Order: sequence, then C-alpha cells, then structure tokens
Amino acid sequence: MNEVLIKAITELNEDKVIKMVKSLLKEGASSQDILDILQEGMDNVGNLYEQSEYFIADLIMAGIIFREILNLDEMKFDHDSPKKKFVGKIVLGTVKGDLHDIGKDIFSDIATSAGFLVYDLGVDVPPEKFVQKIIETDADIVGMSGVLSLAITSMKETIDAIRNAGLRDKVKIIAGGNHLTKDSGAYIGADETTNNATAGLKICKKWTKKID
Repeated sequence: MNEVLIKAITELNEDKVIKMVKSLLKEGASSQDILDILQEGMDNVGNLYEQSEYFIADLIMAGIIFREILNLDEMKFDHDSPKKKFVGKIVLGTVKGDLHDIGKDIFSDIATSAGFLVYDLGVDVPPEKFVQKIIETDADIVGMSGVLSLAITSMKETIDAIRNAGLRDKVKIIAGGNHLTKDSGAYIGADETTNNATAGLKICKKWTKKID
C-alpha cells in the first residue's frame, strides 16, 4: 500500500492521497510513518521538476496536498502528550536572492506541529535580518533554505554575519536545499544540511534534547 500511496502523491492525486492516508491512520500507522511515505512522494515530485517534466504549479500542488495531510487531526505529532512549553525556537527563512518557499513552508508546518516555535522570515531574507531575529527571540536553531545555486553564497554570508555578531556558538544552524551536500555544508559553516524536511525535523529534535 505504501508504494501505491507514493505513486498517488507523485501523480498529485489529491483525493486518493487523502483517502489512503486516512485509511492508514485508522489501521494504526503513526504520523511519522505517514510523513516518511509523503516525503518519498515529494522527493519524486522534486525530481520530476528538476527533469522539467513537472512545473512550478505542480510543486505548489504537491505542497498543498502535504499541508492538507498535516492538518488532519490524526497527524498531529505527539498527540497523546500535549506540550506545556515549546520544545525549541527556530528562526527560519529562504536566504537572500532566492524566492522559493515550498520546502521552507513544509518544514515550518511539520516543525510547528512537533512543538517548535517557528519564526518564519519569509523569502529573500538578508543576513542582517536573520541576525536581528536571533537576538530578538533568543532562538536555539536557525534554519536556512535555498533552491538556487546562488543560495550557497547567501548562506555562507548569513552564517558569517551570525558569527560576526557573536551569536554562532549560541545557535545550531541547519541548511536545506537540493544543491546542498556535506562539502557545501562545511563550506558555508552549517552544523547540518538536508534536502528532506522530515529528516531536518529529526535533526532539530535531537539538538533540542541536548539543549534541554
């Protein structure tokens, strides 16, 4: 059934995806299980976009489907243990020069559902705005997103600005985007890189447990 669901997501079959997810939840699947399957489908959509078989409208549609699933009551993370406080604070934004927001928005949604307080700065965010928000919120984590190759330079400039402001040791930094590798992550100075929103969430959860 998992393969069928992945195929439905890849084909952007909204009604089928929602119906199948509800069925899996009734059968006892966890929200994390569902997210892992959804992410595989989203990865397929991203690959089709890179191959010019899908267009920006298809990416937007995939994001809409993802959000609809996240909004199901059964998909709330840690549903049986309501949080008395936020598990961590994340300053999030797409870096200067990049206007893509789908991956960022999905990460924001699942991180919020998991109990994080997310300060979303939007897109085309200059380094100084990240720095200002870190100071203002006393954030634990900075999440930077970027799809374009130029985003790597902007990410490095942002992390340099955070370091120059004396804040680098106070925050963990995760960078997300399809072009990022371990080597580029080391170049820009991030603690972790990912091209997978759910994997990024797991990293942030691990960090906040250490902070606590």
